[in-house]
Amino acid sequence: MGHARKMKDARQEQSVFLRRQSVRRRRDWTRRLRQVERGLLSTAIVIAGLALIYGLYLVVFTGEAFAVKRIVVDGEWKYLTAGGLGELSGVREGDNLFWISVADVHSRLATDPWVKATAVRRRLPDTLMVYVEEHRPAALIALDSGLCYVDADGSTFKWAEGNDDRDFPVFSGLKAADCGPQSDEDSLRLKEMLLLMELFRSTGFGKERDVAEIHFDRIAGYSLITKESPAQILFGHSAFAERTAALDRMGRAILSREGRIQYMLANEPGRIIVKYGTI
Repeated sequence: MGHARKMKDARQEQSVFLRRQSVRRRRDWTRRLRQVERGLLSTAIVIAGLALIYGLYLVVFTGEAFAVKRIVVDGEWKYLTAGGLGELSGVREGDNLFWISVADVHSRLATDPWVKATAVRRRLPDTLMVYVEEHRPAALIALDSGLCYVDADGSTFKWAEGNDDRDFPVFSGLKAADCGPQSDEDSLRLKEMLLLMELFRSTGFGKERDVAEIHFDRIAGYSLITKESPAQILFGHSAFAERTAALDRMGRAILSREGRIQYMLANEPGRIIVKYGTI
């Protein structure tokens, strides 16, 4: 009896063990199936995302949705034209708006010496906006190789060529050799010449006579030659505001004298010396 009971208990324990093993295997398989399901779901999500990105890529970069239909070129110009700038930009109708390199457009526009600054932006879905600021010449600088334009900021930017407008005051006496970025010293001289020209033109005398040339001499300083009834006026190295103001005060009396003005010395404070010639 004891032996039979032991055998029965052993069989029951083995049966329980087998059932537990079976349950454990089913759990393992369930866990593995869930891991596979999660992996397949993640893969499906990645594939769907890639397909969506590729679809967007096709729409944005190769489709007609963002093809350029308008190139708007804006600005105020005297020497440039919208048509010429549009051609120079290198952008054509039908180009994809997002494939256009804004940096390249800037570089191409800058090859025209009249272009001072540019701004380029995309306006979705089909327009490229281009704004161009033009150099405004204020004078010409006389160099060994010819005349070069000077803008109102004192920058030299273009040779005067062919039928270019030359009706500007001429700056002379500087060491500059090329129509490009100038040395710090010559840049300072150009700005001083522009200042003297502006101050002189603001006087009654300057409004009547205007400016033909401004010359710099290291010893004598700056002198100005009037455009109408040419006469040379020496202003020296500094204090242009005070000296042009004195000329403005004395201008009427100077012009009231008979005789043609040959030259004027306005480089000393408080007085102006005038040399008259015969009419």
